[in-house]
Amino acid sequence: MLLLVVLPVSAPAGAQPDPGARVGRTVADARLHGYRFERLSVASADGQRHYRVHLAVPAGAMPARGFPVACMLDGNAVLMALEAPLLEQLAASARPPVLVLVAHDNDLRIDGPARMWDYTPRRGEGEGEEFDASGNGRRSGGADAFLALIVERILPAVRQRVALDEGRRMLWGHSYGGLFALHALATRPGAFTDYVAVDPSLWWGEGFVVGELERAARRPPSLPARLLLVRGAPAASSRDGPAGPGGRGAGNAEAGRRLDAVLAELPGVEVQRLRLPGLGHGQTLGAAIAPALLSLAVDD
Repeated sequence: MLLLVVLPVSAPAGAQPDPGARVGRTVADARLHGYRFERLSVASADGQRHYRVHLAVPAGAMPARGFPVACMLDGNAVLMALEAPLLEQLAASARPPVLVLVAHDNDLRIDGPARMWDYTPRRGEGEGEEFDASGNGRRSGGADAFLALIVERILPAVRQRVALDEGRRMLWGHSYGGLFALHALATRPGAFTDYVAVDPSLWWGEGFVVGELERAARRPPSLPARLLLVRGAPAASSRDGPAGPGGRGAGNAEAGRRLDAVLAELPGVEVQRLRLPGLGHGQTLGAAIAPALLSLAVDD
């Protein structure tokens, strides 16, 4: 099912967040009535990479099936964008979600080299090192290991602290994180029930993730899933960040046309589209948090 939702936005498109900002005081430091915050430390299977997980747990009574859970990438950036009124609204809902904000273990809002490795899939066969095709020298191709870390280490650690509803598990990502969410949907669709891709970097690898979805469409239907595809203004979706090379616009447009076609054929996936007109690429991160979490909080 394809739905088109357009939200009016008045924020100026030029007011982009600073990707080099550092985490300061956030909603996790405030006195909240509806949520409590905890922090977990998790290492990769080989011990080489370290992550901090900001865990927001509803303070009210647990629903009979447990709490829905939203696993959100770029966890420091999401934490910096979260606001108390949204958490209060979620806490008052029928089924408030547990928030699992996965960040790299530093105070950076966005850790560019680390997310390039963790959020991008391998493009070739074998185990040799791969590097981003844009020529920035950053290693790429660690998405499968990172997805396994989330599913096999982070979420089990959360389950030890709070009961989760296994029927509502969301994976949320922006930009390269949106690319990662689509990769997870294509390659490990049963890992989550809900996928949110916010202004995903479809241009990456010449539309590599769209090719993965095209191959997935030819396989037998898997477990049913929901996909929320969020996009900003056309100019926002044409690049990955304010310094993106000009060629990314054409790549995103072509990959976007292919994505639209494959989503119409992808078995078992219910698709929603959310347009955020007037917002630049960086702004869509914060603007897409509330719609996704509120959709998870409804009683189905």
